[in-house]
Amino acid sequence: MTKKTGAYIVMIAGLILLIINIYELDFSNLKNVPFSGIALNVLLILAIITSVRNLNRKEKK
Repeated sequence: MTKKTGAYIVMIAGLILLIINIYELDFSNLKNVPFSGIALNVLLILAIITSVRNLNRKEKK
């Protein structure tokens, strides 16, 4: 498994966890909901995207 394949697997897992967190979000009572899980998933996805872009740039050189 290459680094890029592993990054894509982690990104897909992060997207699945983000969808689950949004699905379980209680929109009627947003004051008592911790948003840390959603924020961490978004940060994970952004980090993986930048990592894949960096790997693509290294492959072109």
